[in-house]
Amino acid sequence: MMKNFCRATAIAALALTGGVAFAGEAPGYALLVTAGLPDPNGILPNFNHVPDAGVGNLDIAIPVAILEHGQSYDILLESQNGSYHGTCIDSYKLVQEKAGKAVTLLSGTISKYSCAVGTQWGYYIGSKPIPDSPGAATLIGTVKYGTKSVSVSVPVYIK
Repeated sequence: MMKNFCRATAIAALALTGGVAFAGEAPGYALLVTAGLPDPNGILPNFNHVPDAGVGNLDIAIPVAILEHGQSYDILLESQNGSYHGTCIDSYKLVQEKAGKAVTLLSGTISKYSCAVGTQWGYYIGSKPIPDSPGAATLIGTVKYGTKSVSVSVPVYIK
């Protein structure tokens, strides 16, 4: 299930996680992609859920880098739009190198939405179970701003 949990006009500073790749000059940024265990209580992820916090905050399950095969995760992608007005599409893929080729193990569209200049967005989706493919892999989150795309990636390990 896809869920929009964050839209803010104020810009919050977040540390970049992993590497960021741009296709030409980007109108926005993909700030982070994470995999976290689904919250059985349905409280997380959330935006500005920390009481009395003095800054905007993104409230997520602790990101994990070791993914258990057979387990499903909440895949979260957070982005910030600088200059694009129109339809944005968030997606993810889990990629592993096999015999010198990048093989996509899981992928999906997280959300398709109308985005505007000066906004931040956070969407997540529950993944299918992680396949039995032990070893190093990369989790990639991509935001498509019209015809331009921006990606962020983090290394993960499938156990």
